[in-house]
Formats: sequence, C-alpha cells, structure tokens
Amino acid sequence: MNDILQMVVGEHYRYHGSDYQVMDIDGERIQLRSLRASTSPVFQTFERLVRAHQRGELRKIQEAPFAPNATHIAAALSSAHKAKAERKECFLLKIRDECGGRLPRERVEQLAKEIAEQRGEPHAPSYGAIYLWNKAYLAGGENILSLVPNTRRSTLHRLHRQPEEIQELIRLNVDQLYFSRTPCNKTEVIDAIDCAIRTSNQSRSPIHQLPIPSFSTLYRILVELDRYEIDLHQLGFYAALKKQKWSRKCRQPYRRFELVEGDTHTLDLETCDSEGHPVGRAFLTVLLEVRTRMIVGWDISYNPPCLEKTIRALKHSLRSDNPYGGLGRNYRFDNGLDYVAHHLKITLSGLGAHITFCEPGNPDQKPHVESFFKSWTTSIVHCMRGTTFSKPNRYDSEGNAIFTLEYLNACFEEWLDTFYHANFHSGIGMAPVELWVQDEADRHEFALKKYSEDDLNRHFLSVAYVTPNNGRLRYNGLAWTGPAVSFIAGRRPGKKKTPLRLLYDISELGHAWVCDPEQPGQVYRIDAVDPDYQIGLTMHLHERIKARLGSQKKSINYRTAREARVRILHEIARANTKRQRKIREIADEHGDFKAQPERDFAQPACAPTGNAEDIEHFLLHPDTPANYQVVVAKNEYSPQK
Repeated sequence: MNDILQMVVGEHYRYHGSDYQVMDIDGERIQLRSLRASTSPVFQTFERLVRAHQRGELRKIQEAPFAPNATHIAAALSSAHKAKAERKECFLLKIRDECGGRLPRERVEQLAKEIAEQRGEPHAPSYGAIYLWNKAYLAGGENILSLVPNTRRSTLHRLHRQPEEIQELIRLNVDQLYFSRTPCNKTEVIDAIDCAIRTSNQSRSPIHQLPIPSFSTLYRILVELDRYEIDLHQLGFYAALKKQKWSRKCRQPYRRFELVEGDTHTLDLETCDSEGHPVGRAFLTVLLEVRTRMIVGWDISYNPPCLEKTIRALKHSLRSDNPYGGLGRNYRFDNGLDYVAHHLKITLSGLGAHITFCEPGNPDQKPHVESFFKSWTTSIVHCMRGTTFSKPNRYDSEGNAIFTLEYLNACFEEWLDTFYHANFHSGIGMAPVELWVQDEADRHEFALKKYSEDDLNRHFLSVAYVTPNNGRLRYNGLAWTGPAVSFIAGRRPGKKKTPLRLLYDISELGHAWVCDPEQPGQVYRIDAVDPDYQIGLTMHLHERIKARLGSQKKSINYRTAREARVRILHEIARANTKRQRKIREIADEHGDFKAQPERDFAQPACAPTGNAEDIEHFLLHPDTPANYQVVVAKNEYSPQK
C-alpha cells in the first residue's frame, strides 16, 4: 500500500467492500459509481481516497480500458482520423514495397510525388514526415493504429483552466442561479458571471485585471457540469437518481416460488360508492411469482399500504383453493414500514420462508412487479372513466368517476385470467399459464406448500383478553358480538368479570373468534357490531381513523362544549360535598338568594356607566347573590375610547 495512488477514468476499485468505477476526475474531486446497483454517485476528494488507499480500504481491481489513450481503438476512430490514417498508410506501404524497407531520400521523394499525382493531391508529404511515419509504424509492431494522429486534449475541465478568482465567481453564480429548483437559463447565468467579473475588475489596478472569458467558454463550462449534480439541485434526489439508473437482466429462477416479489401501488383511478358519490383512490397489493410471472396473491381495497394489507395478499396466495398459490422460498419487498414489520418476519420464518428487502430508493431490485403495475395501469386503468392518469391534467377525474370498488375487483380478476396470464411474455418466451402447466408436467420440484383457512388463521391471528359487556367484546375502539359471548360468560357462575380470549385478524376486522381461556379448544366465531365500518377494515386504517378523529376532537371547534362540561362537573362536585351544601342552606336562610327591592342610590361624584358594552365580564363565585351589581366608574384617569 506504499505505492503512489494515480487514478484514471475507467478504473475499477474496491472501496469499503463495494466495487466502484471512476467516472470523472474534476480537479481534486473524484466521482465513483457502484458496479453492483444503480445507487447515487459517490463524490470523494483525492486526499481522502489516498488515506483510504494507505489504510487498505481502497484497492484497484481492474485497469482502465485502453489506458491512457482511448483514441487508439479502431472502432472509436472518427472519420477525420480514419482518413488521415488511410492516407499515411497509402504513402508509407507503397514506398516501403518499392524501396524494400529502406528509405533513400531521392527515391522516396520521387515516389511520394507520383503517389500524390495518382491521388489527385497538389502536395506530396516531405521526406521527414514519411521518415517519422515509418519510425512510428515499426515501433508499433507494424500496426496501422500507430499512424493515427495523436490529438492533444487537456483532461482538465475548462473551469479549472481559469484563474482561481474567476473559478470562485463562476461557482458562486452557478450555486445561486443555476443550482436551484427555479434555475435561470444559461444565458442569464453567463451574463451574471460576466457582470461579476467586470465589477471585480473595477476595484483592481490595471495590471491586476482579471481576464474575462468569452461567452462560448462560459457556455462550455456550464455544459461540462455534471448532469447528476444539476438534476440533484434542480429536480431533487429521486429524480436525479432516476435519470442515472441502470440495471442488468435478472437471473431466471430454476424452480417455481424460488422468488416472489411484492409491492403496493396506488391506482390512478377515482372510484365511487353504489350511489355514485366519490370515495377516492384504491390501493392494489400484488405478489408475483418471478419464474412464471403469475400473480399468486392480490388485494384491492381502500386500506393504505400497511402490514395488514400485505397479509391479505399473502393469505390469498397460500390458500389451498388458489390454483396458482403456494409458499415462496424467498420474498422480496420494499423497505417500507408495511413490509419490515416484525410480525410478518416471524410468521414467514415460521412457515419456512425468507424475506429480503430492496435498498431504499431502488425499486429496480424488484423489476417484475414494477413492470406488472405499468402493464395494468397503461392497458386498463388509463382507459377507465375517472382515471387520474400518471401526470397532472385537466381531466375531471372525480366528476367522471363511475366505477365502484366491487367492479374494480371483478375487472382486475378478469384481466388477469383472460389477458395477463394468457398473453405472451418476452421475458419467459411464452404465456405465464403455459410455463406454469409446463412446470406442473415436468415434476422437477417439490410439491407446493398450501394451507387451509384454519391453518392460516393459526399463523396470522392476534390475541387479546377482553372482559365481556352486555354480550359484546370491545377492544381498541372495535366491538364484536354473538351468542357465544354470553354463552361462555354465563357458563362460569360468579366469574362474569373474567376476561375471555379474543382472537382477531389485523387484516380483516369484520369478524373475530372467542374462546374460554380455560378451554382453548372450543372456539366460536363472532361478528362485528358495526359491520358497515368493520367489514374489510384493517387495523392500520382503523388506527389512522382514530388518530384523525382524536385530533378533530381536540380542535377549537369543540372547545366551548368541553369547557361547559367541565363547569357542570365542577358544580356537581361542589353540590356533592356536605360542607358546600351546608353553606348554601345557611345563605338561603339569610335571604341572600332572594330578590331585593330596587333602591335609589345617590349618584357619586364619578357617575357609573350604564352601558353594557362598558362593563367587563367577571368570573363570579357560584354563591354570589342575584342582586349583586358590577359598577365601573369613569374618572379623569380612565382611558378615552
């Protein structure tokens, strides 16, 4: 590691365990890009990379191709370079054949003139030029590429060829005007740079004036800026990364259910209820078997992406009555909160499956399911009334919505069976259903694992212990009822307050199960008290609804009612106190609460104000007599209104 580090564009390095390629060298800043995945570029200073090289954290694993001059590639030659090389070859090879490899001056000059006349050229190359061509031709092993002219071009960016003061002014104006979400165009940025340089020259002596670059030079400097950095500042991180992405073809699995990809997509469609009232956009969750491209599990509902929605699709793919279902060996999901849930990891691990997650911001690591969403969206959803399309438009999606969620489910299922599963897929060379039938006939794999509904419930149910109340079991703002609740509670005399064992599915809260904790083998189904709300509801959506209602409940619109309730409770509390009741009775005996006749009082020097608007509001004690009056007097010190 004691050798000097010299980095060249195109070299491959292993840096902190990952493989990178040197993409650009901009002064002291090196740009590296990963060779394994389409991730964001890595920018490091040359000094930092030198220290990493000395510690053994940076190691070269591949030289740059055709380093250091890439123009010596036959396929990469320009037309001008090819013409010049062919001309040299024509003169040199004919002269060498005539002279037997030697180059006598008079004979060479005569042959050069004859060849030039044959080619129609007015001038023949000199003897010295032909001598140098021959020398390079022999030194290059008689390779024609040795006759290609070596064009000299600086490897530095044009920005670094300018004086340091001008570099700073250019960077300052580029950062302020060009690296912005609302950027100026190149002409305005160039004018700003030119004005900044001229303003700086006004305070300099004539011998220290800064040279002003031309318009074309400044334009080329802006064009040479890294495209990723421009998009990063103008469009944002994800848009910049999307423009720089690349990918390789994924390896085809050898057996079915070796890999299953899953994801959730927001449908570009506004839906409505049975009466035509707009409801909103639904969410589609699918599980795709990669080898055959079959959709083995799916769910369309208004529940947003969550663990419960994923469990719905997963249970659909594992049911024994699903002809294309089965347990996958590996599941690949997004790195979202709905997929990284600990409950899902434990359940799939118990079934014998393994979960892998995509890196953040890399949906290309599950390309098959992303391609499926594109096919469904472009071929069906964008053709339906109420579509929102994929970009903002003037179409009134909500006003044209006519499709219900039930129709959308039926349409999706029909599209899967009649088109997607039966249509030719270029990735597998046949239709998904054909490959599925072919694998069924080959029998080169183990039998697919499927489960009954009871078996699935054993893996995906959650448990809570709830005390029954009027034949209902209430838990987390939900309620279930049925004859089994009263039956189990009444079967234990004197122990009605004993909690019962509630089993519920977080992906479907429309029903649940109950049993006696002392007799877990006898399980009874109970249904939702509010079926219109709970059927099809997931626990995740229920929690979001509770949080929204809680924030609405605490809003200022209902604060007055809550304050009134608090005052009522305080009055009740005082009336419930023996001492307070006694004080009120004594005051009543003294006549404090009886109406007193009005008396004429002499007006004081400072007359009281009789206007209600001038009397401020005071909080009075509840035992204050009814004839108590508040008088606000005006004097010379009172503020004028």
